[in-house]
Amino acid sequence: MDQWFGLNMQKSGLQDTMGDLIVDVIGAALASWLGYVYLRANDKSFRTWPIDRFVALNKKLFRKHR
Repeated sequence: MDQWFGLNMQKSGLQDTMGDLIVDVIGAALASWLGYVYLRANDKSFRTWPIDRFVALNKKLFRKHR
């Protein structure tokens, strides 16, 4: 709306939103990397034990599908 009609509705919110999006992308990349490391790990090490514990505590979320 701001670009189409020459308004200034967002004021300073745009800076805050961009910062939030950048932090969200970094968090998603970290979570994806940790998931990849967990799935590719052949040995159980310090990198995978927090995920193993989370899965063990949330068995309903991690059922095997047929």
